[in-house]
Amino acid sequence: MLVDLAIPITAIMALDAVLLTFLAWAYHAKSFAENRISPMPPLKVPRDKRVLHIVGNSTLSLVFVVGMIAALYGFAFRTGSPTWWRVPVDVVAIVMMYDFLYYGLHRLLHVRKLMPLVHAVHHRARNPSALESFYLHPVELFAGLALLHLCVGLFALVAGPVHVYTYAIVFLIHSTLNILVHSGLVFGRWYLFPIDLLARKHSVHHKDDFARNYASLTPIPDWVFGTSG
Repeated sequence: MLVDLAIPITAIMALDAVLLTFLAWAYHAKSFAENRISPMPPLKVPRDKRVLHIVGNSTLSLVFVVGMIAALYGFAFRTGSPTWWRVPVDVVAIVMMYDFLYYGLHRLLHVRKLMPLVHAVHHRARNPSALESFYLHPVELFAGLALLHLCVGLFALVAGPVHVYTYAIVFLIHSTLNILVHSGLVFGRWYLFPIDLLARKHSVHHKDDFARNYASLTPIPDWVFGTSG
């Protein structure tokens, strides 16, 4: 079963690496200047320190994901032919569970006494580019990934093991959207409207208004709790 997961997860990580590289290049390319949400620099940190931090967190992310998959291996996943409707239904259920729980975690990290300890690292980027999706405290990195896998585990306990395809799609949505919402870019295409919307909202959160736009993957928790802006 681990082999069944290893192939899609490796492919997703490779895809995300290409996407991250492209968006990081596009943010600084003159040909994409009109797509930038703001002309401000993404992060006032020396380049070598910034690169070392991002590379370190990328490595930790891989270690955490592999370890958490192994921890869930015994009960949370299944293989074989999936029921056609279960995969999309399970994906939506897990993603929404995660998004609401992450909303709560993110608001907790903004508590005045807690923020300087962990989340302030990520908010050094007042105008994030795609690279800043990995510029965060290792504790926050672990917490976000642990919460995602906790949602997978809880769902498996309630509804039965999730198909490996379900997990792969959930992981793709989580990892790819976290890169896209930090891109600092909007593309103005109708079919990219949801991504442009999330990127703008997250840019507002980083720049000026820490009391709005806490959700990660959808704007729904912010709409529900009145923190959309």
